[in-house]
Amino acid sequence: MSDFDVRELRNAFGSFLTGVTIVTAVSKSGEKVGFTANSFTSVSMDPPLLLVCPATRLSSYDIFESCDHFAVSILAEDQQDASNIFAGSKGDRFAQVAWHEDEFGSPLIDGAVTHFSCSSFQKVPAGDHLLLIGEVKGFSSSEKFGLGYAKGGYFSLGMEHKAEEHTDAAIAQVGSLVEYQDALLLKKTSEGYSLPETSMAAGRSSQSSLKEYFHSIGISAEVGQVFSVYEKSQTGSFSAYYRAEANSKCDVAECEFVSFDALSGVTFASSDIASMVSRYVEEKQNGVFRLYIGNEKEGEVR
Repeated sequence: MSDFDVRELRNAFGSFLTGVTIVTAVSKSGEKVGFTANSFTSVSMDPPLLLVCPATRLSSYDIFESCDHFAVSILAEDQQDASNIFAGSKGDRFAQVAWHEDEFGSPLIDGAVTHFSCSSFQKVPAGDHLLLIGEVKGFSSSEKFGLGYAKGGYFSLGMEHKAEEHTDAAIAQVGSLVEYQDALLLKKTSEGYSLPETSMAAGRSSQSSLKEYFHSIGISAEVGQVFSVYEKSQTGSFSAYYRAEANSKCDVAECEFVSFDALSGVTFASSDIASMVSRYVEEKQNGVFRLYIGNEKEGEVR
């Protein structure tokens, strides 16, 4: 047993950006099983091999350890719900998603970017996981964007591209929801609490403007994905807000970290900030972060 902190090691592994898959199989008695995995990789082209890694703690581990065939569905950007169902839902997971069988009877998730149907090629016990190597017997693929995962959260290239179309156009202000240990950094104003925000720097992108602002006020944080892009009615200009994770509980003038549990009792400077923070807390609890594009009153959340 190593002396590593398990949580820190898991977070270090989680810094690697991956796609999201659902791995499925059928037992000898006909029971369908599946689990969500981002531990997936191609292994060989000749023969065509891929690798997944079911954990020994899985309730369905024995089925994967003994299976002759299995399948891998690479999820599309709008399939976060399917990912969450197979990551933690109890009961009949297959009753909660649309699916169909491949030629070997393994379930394939409808709407996925890519499907692989495999025969078991080699199984190697490795610590608390099994290296399950499959030989690809059939596959299908589409032009959809895949669902991404890193540092405990989902991201979408399609949504990122859509956000960039807005942020490159008319962004006048950029801000952030800066999180540290289940607390959010809020800025005190005479009207109530707001979020750390600044005007766009001339000739700079929204992300680089935000990073420059963080540096100027002493925030050490990793900037993540866009969370909201919306037009402010009073000015007609757009604001972009990014998710960010602070590296420490830094002291920032006129700002303080407020725990998620206490946010419901906070008075915010404007309804749009209150709504954004409320959505952030809800999506943090659900494990699915989405992107809002619109104005202060209405828009699209995907």
